Amino acid sequence: MILKITFIIMMLAGLYCTVFPKLSGTLIILTAATAYWILTGFITYQPWLLYLLIGLAFFAEIGGRVLRIYLTQHEGVTRSFSTDTTVGNIAGLIVSDAILGPFAGTVLWEIMVGKNLFPRWTTVSKVLKKLAMVALMRFICANIMVFVVIKYIFL
Repeated sequence: MILKITFIIMMLAGLYCTVFPKLSGTLIILTAATAYWILTGFITYQPWLLYLLIGLAFFAEIGGRVLRIYLTQHEGVTRSFSTDTTVGNIAGLIVSDAILGPFAGTVLWEIMVGKNLFPRWTTVSKVLKKLAMVALMRFICANIMVFVVIKYIFL
């Protein structure tokens, strides 16, 4: 039972990692399933399950990278600029609100930073939407992997 709980936690960590483009969450899930098979002596081993899990991991990781490159290649800003700008803007708003209060902090931040950000915001938001679609595709593949592993391997 402890073994199953440990590998379920590993798979949930892999599921969490799928929303980050640099982390290979589906490979963590595949590794957890394979390690469980090895540690239990291949009791529940089925070749089609292994092929399905490898196919989903390949589709999520390689397909996600190709899709991300394809969707964002003709945009006016880079992927890193889009995410850094958004995170920096939100963090700046939070800090200015904490220091100056909600009203004064927001007004000061928008006067100083917002006027430079808004001309590019439509492009930045388009890139962020496309990146979110790719992350959603990877998350769905990882969810399917976790479901298959729990249903056919752990039970």
